[in-house]
Amino acid sequence: MTNKDIEQLVRPNLLGLKAYSSARAEFKGRADVLLDANESPWPTGRNRYPDPSSTALREALGKLKDFNPDQIVFGNGSDELVDQITRIFCGVGDAVHALPPTFGMYKVAAGIAGAEFRVTNLTADFTIPVDELKATWDDRSKILWLCSPNNPSGNAMEAAVLEDLIRTFPGIVVLDEAYIDFVPELSFLPRLAEFPNLIITQTLSKGWGMAGIRCGAAFASPFIIGLLNTIKMPYNINVLTAEVALDALGKKDEMQAKVDTLISERKRLETELVKLDCVEYIFPSVTNFLLVRFKDSAATYQHLLDNAIVVRNQAYQPNAENCLRITAGLKEENDLLLSVLSK
Repeated sequence: MTNKDIEQLVRPNLLGLKAYSSARAEFKGRADVLLDANESPWPTGRNRYPDPSSTALREALGKLKDFNPDQIVFGNGSDELVDQITRIFCGVGDAVHALPPTFGMYKVAAGIAGAEFRVTNLTADFTIPVDELKATWDDRSKILWLCSPNNPSGNAMEAAVLEDLIRTFPGIVVLDEAYIDFVPELSFLPRLAEFPNLIITQTLSKGWGMAGIRCGAAFASPFIIGLLNTIKMPYNINVLTAEVALDALGKKDEMQAKVDTLISERKRLETELVKLDCVEYIFPSVTNFLLVRFKDSAATYQHLLDNAIVVRNQAYQPNAENCLRITAGLKEENDLLLSVLSK
């Protein structure tokens, strides 16, 4: 697929749209005195608008990922990126495809854009039914959302299947890699140049432990990144978020140690949970959480709430009957969980 092909997928009114030009984006070079943006002159450390391009943050992440920083754009969490991508390519009459159970924001964003949300449920073991999915494609198909590792099932999708879907889908494929820091070797980021219609999203919320600052990243071709930069809010990454994110990205070894601990705790939880009478099945996971099928998930969920422990109820999701999603916490938190469930 070429840039010309991708251009045909874009909402026509966006192709000629010029991005808002903020004061801080209109000059380059030395700046000893800033009198251009009607800011307060008192140096509080927060009195200036942030860099609208998040240059330092893009360069730091690009260096860490060995990826061109000019092909990265940040969002106020991945939620914002999901919304922006949908609005670029979809309007009333277009179709968005997803594979439940999966991240709920895909459906919300499609609804906001007025697009049809077409679902093809994952199989009972949460793999992709390729032929069934392809049968739903037509000339209205604009976006296919793929999530690997998947939430809430915790499994990674087979690489050959993902590659086939990226190459054959008639529109834009977005590969959500929110949990990729737990299995970085499975990322498609090193191969992104092979797929002009591919957008990869990642986040600092999971492995990096920065959910509170709301910082997600999209990686794509220069053409698609240009579109995202055109429609994004001028200062969507604020000074505080950028400072905390930069500090975090400078501590990769510390992050990796915490990720390793969470993986170890997830495995320990799996070993101990399977021994409990209330547990029926634990789905394989490569993330920091487990999807667990209980004999009576409603009773188990309430029992945990009665003991001030909150997990995520997934029993309403396709093929997730009686399932609860349990995040691996600190050792003492996991010990308490196991103790309460044993009763």
